[in-house]
Amino acid sequence: MPKLSAEALKARITALQKQLAAAENSKAPAVRQVKALMKKLGVSMADLADPLAGKRVKGIKKVSPKVAVKYRDAKGNTWTGRGRTPIWIADAEKAGNKREEYLI
Repeated sequence: MPKLSAEALKARITALQKQLAAAENSKAPAVRQVKALMKKLGVSMADLADPLAGKRVKGIKKVSPKVAVKYRDAKGNTWTGRGRTPIWIADAEKAGNKREEYLI
């Protein structure tokens, strides 16, 4: 970035301050309009605040849908086919059995 002289920097700051003032002045009518509408409808700032913002809600749990069991062995071990392969299937496969033998 090229170095600017002190005078050039002051001129740039003055121009940016004018732009900032113009931007703030342009939003003033919108703010007045919103305030008037809120007053007309009886809406307060508290009404606009999210009642749960910043608060942890206890007792609400994300419920995962139940998944049907796809595999079962003679001992009653089950697996849905999702996630990591259970030890009982891995051991059965090491013993030479095929996974399809345990399909329900």
